[in-house]
Amino acid sequence: MTVRALRDRVMGTDLLLVLPPQAQAAVLEWLRAVERTFSRFDPGSDTSRVNAGGAVVVSELFLTALDEACRYFDATGGLFNPFLGAELARLGYDTDFALVGTRDVGATTSPAGASDVAAAFPVGASDVAAAAAPGGAPVVHLDHDRRAVTLSPGLAVDLGGFVKGWSVQRAAEAERDSGRVPYGMIDAGGDLVAWRPDDGRPWRIGVEHPLRERPVGVLELPMPTTAVATSSVVRRRWRDRAGAELHHLIDPRTGEPADSDCAQATVITADLAAAEVYATCLVLLGTREGPRWLAGQAPGAGWITVGRDGRVRSSVALV
Repeated sequence: MTVRALRDRVMGTDLLLVLPPQAQAAVLEWLRAVERTFSRFDPGSDTSRVNAGGAVVVSELFLTALDEACRYFDATGGLFNPFLGAELARLGYDTDFALVGTRDVGATTSPAGASDVAAAFPVGASDVAAAAAPGGAPVVHLDHDRRAVTLSPGLAVDLGGFVKGWSVQRAAEAERDSGRVPYGMIDAGGDLVAWRPDDGRPWRIGVEHPLRERPVGVLELPMPTTAVATSSVVRRRWRDRAGAELHHLIDPRTGEPADSDCAQATVITADLAAAEVYATCLVLLGTREGPRWLAGQAPGAGWITVGRDGRVRSSVALV
């Protein structure tokens, strides 16, 4: 088996595929289909059509990913929230990020109902998968029979990093389980899945420090299939008209950019979608509360945090 490295760009991030050429083509095609389906900035995407309001018939791909995101919404008590698109747009992240920093961005008033959504957390497990707004009405309804999604006014889906991790995980599973690719890696902007035979040589990856030039360290991936996700408040930053610096990790409890003491969190586990969720939650909760919370959610997950003071804390060995 010939394994090669291919670099490309998808979902607004750099992509590295360490796979046989045929597998590279299949994975790239899949990720581009996911990008077309979930982009907030493509008027024809399922995300844009759902966010426009009403009962919208969507693809099975969109419904499946949103349903799984809702399960994490429920499991985390709303700390992970896939319905923060209105908050991001209000803060100025309403177009491809490459353009956000090139224009004068001003924070505006939230759309009608957005403040209610920011305060909503629990998700019910059934065809109604959503938060309960203060008045008790569901904010999103998933109709699996009709394959339709309905959002309350003022609400907007943004699956962001979650769907990147979710789609990379599924691509990796498809290639690994085919039996044709026993050794490979899919890396989307540092969020990756790597796999090997049980007796194969472990992958080793570098973990960047968000505030310093030298890396946090090198991590040897412990399992035959390992997922690693990193969330950071240092990436995707911009300023509003008043000069305030903003970033894209929104705390659903406030509707504003997270302001804990955690600048970056990395989570190591078996599933990249889960790792994406947990890394974001660690940033929201901070370097002390976050690891305690993660121990209750996923006891086997490893973690690395970097505080805003640059201090590194870790549950895993770094070389």
